[in-house]
Amino acid sequence: MSMIHRCVAAAMAAWVLPAAGAEIPIKPLPGLVLTTTVHATITTTTTQFGLMDTEDLISLTDAGPDGLTYKIRMSSPSNQAAAKELEKFKLTRKVRREDLEQSSRMTLLYSTQDPETYAGQTFAETSTKVLNALKTTGESPFVFGGYSTGDDTTSMLTQALSKADAASEKGAPGALPPLGNLFSMLGVVRHYYRGTLHRVEAGPVPFSVLLNGVRTTVPAIHAAGTFTFATEPPTHAEIWWLDNPAYPLNLRWAVGHATSIVTRIDMPADGGTAGGAGGKGASGGAAASMAKQLAGKSCHIELHGIYFSTGSAVLLEESEPMLKTVAALIKSSADAKLTIEGHTDNIGSAEYNQKLSERRAEAVRQALVTRYGVPAARLSAKGFGLTRPVETNSTFEGRAHNRRVELSRPCAAGR
Repeated sequence: MSMIHRCVAAAMAAWVLPAAGAEIPIKPLPGLVLTTTVHATITTTTTQFGLMDTEDLISLTDAGPDGLTYKIRMSSPSNQAAAKELEKFKLTRKVRREDLEQSSRMTLLYSTQDPETYAGQTFAETSTKVLNALKTTGESPFVFGGYSTGDDTTSMLTQALSKADAASEKGAPGALPPLGNLFSMLGVVRHYYRGTLHRVEAGPVPFSVLLNGVRTTVPAIHAAGTFTFATEPPTHAEIWWLDNPAYPLNLRWAVGHATSIVTRIDMPADGGTAGGAGGKGASGGAAASMAKQLAGKSCHIELHGIYFSTGSAVLLEESEPMLKTVAALIKSSADAKLTIEGHTDNIGSAEYNQKLSERRAEAVRQALVTRYGVPAARLSAKGFGLTRPVETNSTFEGRAHNRRVELSRPCAAGR
């Protein structure tokens, strides 16, 4: 059992499932953003690479009668050169409606050479057919599409980044290849691993995720099986899908050496209209709801839809809906002055994180003032670095929550 598996399994024992019949507020609406951490040990026939994590943003940009369209953005927390290059890296993946209903194949990871649509396969979810089969018969034939070199299932991108890491340690400049050549130069191809998934537990299991910035437990269907490709050794696969026929989302999977876990799910404040950009009424309604939370005893609220490039204070375009909502909140607030607060996890030194939190808080303040007309005198920015964690920094999930931006008001009790 891998370290991440042990962390997840240990935490699950303390969680309680929602009441039977309770609505699951996770739906495939434009503007939904998934934050995932991908973790892998990379080995090729000639080189042993270490472990690498990438943090990926998967945004749902369209949901219509033809299917779903996702945009994918990747970052590399452990390699600054890779992180800088990956700012240019954004992919599109489309899933057809018929595959959302019937497919028993799922593509893993991604490549710049992938087509936008893999007919007959899903991507960030499984099909209604597979979920129903697991719930009624306890098993389903399944195919995982992964990348392989020799005997390893892996991501071509991760291999390239690991190679950059190894070269960087030796002081070699320019180790990361151009994105256009990232994958073809490695000679890596997609292989399809076939087997049968068997339901592990008799009923749904609890899965913890940050939903709109709040630690939430959702029901998942946990399945596992042994999968094979050609003459390669059998590979163990394990997966947790959201127990929601309307959107059986991939919450976590582990296939061979590769794992992926969803750490955050942010739903659009506007209910998925206008591609998540938010109409005036929707934005105002969300702002009013957040204002009630801000007026509470804690005197602060987490701004859950704010995204940055890894290790930087560059706001990503996925942040715009939340920025618009926050601007509406501030303009309607009776408080003369509010503060944008930046917080980080504990990766890196205290000094590094303090400066990063300050720059991120100021970046949000500047965006609200310059793009959304918030009076500059009403808004200040302050960074707290790694000094105020809200969860443990020993897990991917905890660190994802600790990296956050908050809005606070003057509070008599102090914070």
